[in-house]
Amino acid sequence: MMREEYDRELNLIKSEIMLMSTVTEKMLSDSVFALENQDSVMARSVIERDDIVDNKEIDLHLEVSRVIATQSPVATDLRRLASTYKIITNLERIADLAVNISKRVIELKDETYMKELIDIPKECELAEKLVKLSIQAFIDEDISQFKEVISLEDEIDILNLEIQKDCLKYMMEDPKNIHQGSVFIFIGSYLERIGDHATNVFETVYYIVTGDFIDFNDLNKKMLDVKLKRK
Repeated sequence: MMREEYDRELNLIKSEIMLMSTVTEKMLSDSVFALENQDSVMARSVIERDDIVDNKEIDLHLEVSRVIATQSPVATDLRRLASTYKIITNLERIADLAVNISKRVIELKDETYMKELIDIPKECELAEKLVKLSIQAFIDEDISQFKEVISLEDEIDILNLEIQKDCLKYMMEDPKNIHQGSVFIFIGSYLERIGDHATNVFETVYYIVTGDFIDFNDLNKKMLDVKLKRK
């Protein structure tokens, strides 16, 4: 395997994944912006952008397969390239969830919200931050931010539970709020799943760097001893 050619192709793949992530992150932020402002035009633009991400996923899968076939990587190089499939797939699923949020925006476009949206935008900001952090970790092959990843995922989970409790309260107070409250609960769950996908990306980076797979959901946070040494 020609090292210089391999490194060049790997860097190109990383650049394309960064572009895919940028589009996905923008879809996420725009979907919640559309929710806050009941902007159905913005919501539809998010839905339309899903094709861009889907096509990018296909192109990247083909490119990674081509590099594996032509460069015949072994050991860490093979682990790095094979793991890239999971990162690409997780980004595509995040985009799908942004589309789901946008479809809910259109569903509520003519309704007066039962309450001011506070926790959902906060949860979105945390999810965006986690996506950015995890993708940057992949680009740099740096897992030093693992504690921040765990903290962000915990904050997202807590906010999601708060959204559920708050919406249930409004739904019990007035049956007219049941549909809208259910939609907000779904949106909170979508954002929580986005956080999970972003964490999956970081778990994959951890595997690339260390050769060990760890499910961050099962971590004993106080006992975790991260090995930063590359294998």
